[in-house]
Amino acid sequence: MKFFKIKNKKIGQNNPTFIIAEIGLNHNGSVTQCAKLIDEAKLAGADAVKLQVADPEESYARNTNSYKLFKKNLLKENEILKLKKYADKKKIIFFFTAGDFKSLNLAKKFKMPAVKISSGLMTNIPLVTKASKAGLPMIISTGMAFKKEIIDILKIVKKYNKSGTALLKCTSLYPAPDDTINLLAIDNFIKTFNVPIGYSDHSKDELPSLLAVSLGAKIIEKHFTLNKRQQGPDHKFSLEPKEFRNLVSNI
Repeated sequence: MKFFKIKNKKIGQNNPTFIIAEIGLNHNGSVTQCAKLIDEAKLAGADAVKLQVADPEESYARNTNSYKLFKKNLLKENEILKLKKYADKKKIIFFFTAGDFKSLNLAKKFKMPAVKISSGLMTNIPLVTKASKAGLPMIISTGMAFKKEIIDILKIVKKYNKSGTALLKCTSLYPAPDDTINLLAIDNFIKTFNVPIGYSDHSKDELPSLLAVSLGAKIIEKHFTLNKRQQGPDHKFSLEPKEFRNLVSNI
């Protein structure tokens, strides 16, 4: 597939790079802060904003840091819907990574324009199969995956999903040191997998994203924050609004 669409944006060959401001949990559980991030992402020129949504009770054991993190920064269902409507009003695409079946059902219920599958869940075959049947465009990160695992997952996705799929090259380190990024894999992805290829950037600056675009990446996902000094796991390697504007401009 040379391209597919997320709302009015064509993703893939011979189309502009689709730029995602990855809010993740950088809203710190605040609807007000998330709305401000949406405002700033729109001003910066991002095509989309993305959250990470997971039910901590369904996704994590109670004694883990991940459980505590998602519990602390949890947005309620009505708050997510409110933010989606706000983003629609601002004319910026809004969607999220579905961390479990409950979150995936929420993406269907709210008629999200796309759904993201994280690197950590790429080999969760039941979740990926259900996501493939949801009728939504899919973006799948591939950090830590073996080539055969990606091939096997794409077989499932292509069997059920007719709305379009993209793969993101990703290094699952937070932040990812420069010598771990291996951007030349993007060329291999393009030659191997017949879907649009992008890059999920966990580095501390914009250079890997720019190099990824030069290598053919048609999606760039970059973490976004209002202030790197805020408390939280992702703020320190995210781009602030001025930096994100530079990234968009340079792409």
